[in-house]
Amino acid sequence: MTHAYQNATQFQGMTVACMMDNNAYQQVMTQPGCTSVRTYFALDDLNNLTIVVVGVDAQGNDISSGIIMERAHRCPILCNKNSPLMK
Repeated sequence: MTHAYQNATQFQGMTVACMMDNNAYQQVMTQPGCTSVRTYFALDDLNNLTIVVVGVDAQGNDISSGIIMERAHRCPILCNKNSPLMK
């Protein structure tokens, strides 16, 4: 699946992965009522594809009044070139 995205003509030169710090994920996951996380695709200030991560409660509602992660490290820039998920 990741190789299909990376090989697709319409996605050439775009973000292929995003990395966020474990501590940030833990802050989201340990919020009261958080049972899972939801990842939204977004555009940063330079119109690069990125992600926004928010906690989700047991009813499937975003915990939008809580911690929202929106500062992902993008690849290309910070990439694991040895990952089997990279082409």
